[in-house]
Amino acid sequence: MTDSPAAPPLHPSLRPLGVKQHRLMLMLNMALFLAISGGIIAMMAITFSGGDLFDLLLLMVVGLLVMPLVALLNGLLRYVDRRLARQLEQAGELLRDSPPLAARLTPTGLSDQVGTLVTLHPLADEPANAEVHALINPSFRWTPPPVGESVVQLYCRDWRPGAGLVALQPDGKALLGKLVALETHARRIRFRAIASLALIAVAAVVGALLAGEHDAMVLVVVTGLLSLAALRVVGRFRENRRLLSSPSGQTK
Repeated sequence: MTDSPAAPPLHPSLRPLGVKQHRLMLMLNMALFLAISGGIIAMMAITFSGGDLFDLLLLMVVGLLVMPLVALLNGLLRYVDRRLARQLEQAGELLRDSPPLAARLTPTGLSDQVGTLVTLHPLADEPANAEVHALINPSFRWTPPPVGESVVQLYCRDWRPGAGLVALQPDGKALLGKLVALETHARRIRFRAIASLALIAVAAVVGALLAGEHDAMVLVVVTGLLSLAALRVVGRFRENRRLLSSPSGQTK
């Protein structure tokens, strides 16, 4: 049986990101351990303080229910770890196999949980290298994106939407991202806004039904909080639409 080949070492610009990934997974595992151990200790204290057989049976049932949950959370953490490691491996492949291309990176001002939308304009005078859009850190906050325009060394295999990219900033820090089509990104923003408003409406209906007629104060508080959330979603959507429709957010 032959051993699987070892993974190539990370590019020097990606090593800080590897350290960041290691620290993140360590913190998540520690938080999971503390939450589970704290819950078990609390349940044992309640059980032994009561001294009732029912409490002991309840502890056993809760333990049986917690075991699949622990396995599920552990599997989720392993999936996140493998996915982040795969992103670093793909970025390393781009840095090794793709030739660098000088490009001007300009933030559009549109940033949300998905990533930061930027425009990339290659400085080479080639007709095929038109201005494109990209999402920086589309799934994990690897590196804070620049706040202003800068010239970066771009590593990318092709210019199709969905292709991964690595942009090395002048200070050597790597930006991970992917190319996107502006129209597709605008549709996704619109869909997320509609879905958020629908969830807020459902939460308002459920809150009204649970509050009932006798809990008027609770109903007022819940309605006010949900209204503020809806106004925030609408305001963010209008701001994103304004940025996408501005000249800096459109392909020239």
